[in-house]
Amino acid sequence: MYYLAMEGGKMNSERRLKPAEVSLGREGVAVIESHHDVDFEMAMGVWPFRKICWVAVGKGLLAGERRSHVIERGDFLLLPSGWSHRFVDDRKEPLTLVIICLEEPWFEALGRDWGELWNTAIQENDIGAPLRPRSSFHEALMVELMRSALRENRQKRIGWLSSMQATVGELLVRFGRGQCEISRNRENRSERAVAAAIEYVDEHPYLPLRIEEMASQCQLSPRRFTDLFKRQSGESFNQYLLGKRVEYASQRLLETGHILYACYESGFNDPAYFYRVFKKRAGETPGQFLRNRRARGE
Repeated sequence: MYYLAMEGGKMNSERRLKPAEVSLGREGVAVIESHHDVDFEMAMGVWPFRKICWVAVGKGLLAGERRSHVIERGDFLLLPSGWSHRFVDDRKEPLTLVIICLEEPWFEALGRDWGELWNTAIQENDIGAPLRPRSSFHEALMVELMRSALRENRQKRIGWLSSMQATVGELLVRFGRGQCEISRNRENRSERAVAAAIEYVDEHPYLPLRIEEMASQCQLSPRRFTDLFKRQSGESFNQYLLGKRVEYASQRLLETGHILYACYESGFNDPAYFYRVFKKRAGETPGQFLRNRRARGE
């Protein structure tokens, strides 16, 4: 394989046919890229750290002592420490893996919540079973997290360990909340990606979301994304987003009583535009909304 690691702040690259030893150093965490040669061979073994793996390229097998799993590009793997396994490559399409390695003390020091997230993600699955993001939209988010971990490990700028903790934490939250599944069913993949995009808009209406970027994350053209979005939500992307921003602004108005704050917090940069949109969607101005709710004791 082609193994990349950081030693003394410099990139060390060496072409190998067998796995390289991984040193986590005093930090207890490292991220490696593992580019396998066509003749790569790996003996069954155990490692004293947990692994979060992303299959970036290729296909093959993850072989355990009792069962093997077919793995391919786009899969994620959660491997506990001390679990015996090896990777077996398809010779026509050898694997490239990005692996976050986490020493047990490093992981355990983060608290019980992390352990619960990890256990939730794997307790109902066979250990080593490949996890596939529920849609291409979820996949884009998770892949970026893996790339972020790789960049932080490579550059080691100030605060990189804190950034690594945040990245690993967000990955575990996504695993633990069911944003990955074992199912290999690829049917209606586009529809599922758009459903995930709608869910993302619901949760983050205040962000500067654009059709082109959302479509790209769904691996769709803007036109196809727009058609599917309207079919599922009943509104165009922009109208749906405005509606969710007004809902969020209404919530923030009730919580803070501050109109301008609610305007900016909900993603509107122009107060005059906010007033027009709010009145059109809610049937009253922000000020009227506040007065009426207060009069009713809400």
